Amino acid sequence: MRRMALSSCVSVLVLGLCVGQAISARADRGSVEVQVSPQTLLLGCDQGSWVTVHATIAYRDVDVASVALNGVPVAWAKADNRGELVAEFDEDAIKSIVEPPSATLVLTGNTTDGEFFSGSDTVRVVDWPSPW
Repeated sequence: MRRMALSSCVSVLVLGLCVGQAISARADRGSVEVQVSPQTLLLGCDQGSWVTVHATIAYRDVDVASVALNGVPVAWAKADNRGELVAEFDEDAIKSIVEPPSATLVLTGNTTDGEFFSGSDTVRVVDWPSPW
């Protein structure tokens, strides 16, 4: 009987901690970490047609239609192997709004609950081919 009571207390404690972590994770959702790829944009050169952004927010929680990168709407999105957002943007559209030597790209969007989120990454921008 004592074992069962102790086990129940531990389960409730663990459940309470998990619920508390989920609540704080939701409260921190406004700012997400993002990584833009490629990290160097070569103007005048096709680098694969897409600029890819990986973000530390669960894909299932994102209103994909609201996602943009410096105002450029998302072309398509998916979940990575951790269930986090991967968003693809038209390479030409992104390159048309940046200039050397660098640019800060800001990912914005809303969650399915209507909460705003954003995150940024700075990439190198190079004229290509080089004018020299």
